[in-house]
Amino acid sequence: MDATFPGSVIPRQGKSAQEFLEGLFFATKGIMLLQVREITGLDTPVIQNWVSRGWVQKPVEKRYSADHLARIMLINMLRPVAKLEHVAQILAYINGDAGNSADDIIPESTLYIYVCDILDQVDFETVLTEQELRSVIEAKIGDYREPFAGAREKLIGGIQLILLYYAAAILKVRADRMIGQLSIAEAE
Repeated sequence: MDATFPGSVIPRQGKSAQEFLEGLFFATKGIMLLQVREITGLDTPVIQNWVSRGWVQKPVEKRYSADHLARIMLINMLRPVAKLEHVAQILAYINGDAGNSADDIIPESTLYIYVCDILDQVDFETVLTEQELRSVIEAKIGDYREPFAGAREKLIGGIQLILLYYAAAILKVRADRMIGQLSIAEAE
């Protein structure tokens, strides 16, 4: 898979998403905006815009939690190919209002870990059918316990959308690289 964690500029170095997040937040109440910027490669105004639009919960005492960071990375990983409003809609579909964790069906950090773990299993050279992708997701979230009836289906549908958009982002990068090579070949 990628050399960096999806939605970040941090090298994977053989670590899982869970190890990455646990390492960052092991002995801290949260991280500061500067650290979020360093992890994601995003500029301050972008992050603050996402917070002001309600796509990311406001930091607590200027500190971002693992769930804040995970949501920012999920948005960042999909923004090259999806409209930000669509990404926000997917995340709202899964967890409701970003500013209200009481309506969440899963912690954002757990969602990010699920997505990354599935990405580690999926080969984007092979196109999976909807049922094959669903089977991979169901196997990964086998330990998930619904807070209410229907939450599991919402989670599966949301993860499917995230993975499909991410696959599209990978293909877009590949296509952009190829078109760049065509332009160089024409110039010669």
